[in-house]
Amino acid sequence: MKKILIISSIVIALLVGCRFISVKKSESDRAKMLALSATPAVQLAQVERKEIYKSIEIPGRVQSSDKVDLVARIDGYLQKKHFKEGDFVKKGQVLLTIEPTQYLNILNKAKADLESAKAASFKAKRDYERGAELVKKDFISKSTYDGLYADKLASEASVKAASAALAEAQRNYDYTSIESPVDGKIGSLQIQEGNYVTMQSGTLATVIKTNPIYVKYSVDSKQYEQLRNLNFIPKKGAEPAKVDIVLPSGKLYPIKGVQDFSDNQISTTTGTIDFRATFKNDDNILIPGDFVKVKVYSNVKQNVLTVPQEFTLQDSKGRYVYVVDENDLVQVRYFKDNGQFENSWIIKDGLEEGDKFISTNLTKLMPKAKVKVVQAQETKEETKASKEQKTEQKEENKEKSEKVEGDNK
Repeated sequence: MKKILIISSIVIALLVGCRFISVKKSESDRAKMLALSATPAVQLAQVERKEIYKSIEIPGRVQSSDKVDLVARIDGYLQKKHFKEGDFVKKGQVLLTIEPTQYLNILNKAKADLESAKAASFKAKRDYERGAELVKKDFISKSTYDGLYADKLASEASVKAASAALAEAQRNYDYTSIESPVDGKIGSLQIQEGNYVTMQSGTLATVIKTNPIYVKYSVDSKQYEQLRNLNFIPKKGAEPAKVDIVLPSGKLYPIKGVQDFSDNQISTTTGTIDFRATFKNDDNILIPGDFVKVKVYSNVKQNVLTVPQEFTLQDSKGRYVYVVDENDLVQVRYFKDNGQFENSWIIKDGLEEGDKFISTNLTKLMPKAKVKVVQAQETKEETKASKEQKTEQKEENKEKSEKVEGDNK
């Protein structure tokens, strides 16, 4: 019995010792984790120099490349509409029909009049030719011959007049069908079917061409001078400037346009000069009248310093990055930008090529806080160690909870 008690005491002592060692290890690991969390590990990136096509942003407005108002060119009842309002229509497609009956009758009469005039002309010509032979033999008088010649000329004139009348009748008849002059989108019909229309009725409907489509924008004289000096306005013979547009939703339109027009004078009313870029619009994403943000790119590459926007912050004083000083403390470094290129700021002042800045854990940092600069691989190892320690701590807490529950039972 005494021997059993001794063995039990030894086992209990060993268990207590193991438990003590485990608790000490956990406390040590916890201390390491606290130290790790108190001193964030950060990585550094550096300011880079790039060759880019610099850009500027200007407000712009989408405009149809062609707009045609459909009007009546003859008088008559609007007999039929051949389109659905808002449809895309093709050039030459019949859109409206003005009652053609009376114009068809006039056309048929004009054709008959021309045939009659041609027949009369044929007879007059043959009479004149016979008269020319007879007058040589003195079988008819000179005056009779002159009369035959006059009849011939008159009949030829009648043919020309009848031909002109036929052409006019044909033109008016053609006007009974109103066709689309361009490929585009048609709007609403302003005068409904069955109404009487005249040449004074105004616009019946409007067709706008949407592909290609224009984006127009304007700059003042000072901006124009800057654009020219920075090669945003290509010199004669150079490639036209490329243009992007940002849609009202904030998305970049996927197709680049070409700046293909600049006006030849500054407006006396607005003090600006107009520019235009042309874009493909196969999917009809761009809608005439919509406002967009225009990005015009320089025609010549420029060498600039850049910093990714994701690593920068901003406050009331301006944009800045976090840097690490010689004491491993976080410091704020403000900089001035000169616009942006893709997802980077173009550095104007405040940062130099090769300057290093913090590129991780930005939301956890404060000025003058101590940090540990690590490489990417070190950060991965520390993250892995931290996860393992958290797992061990979780298992330890679970064991404690189970022991407490067992004691309560």
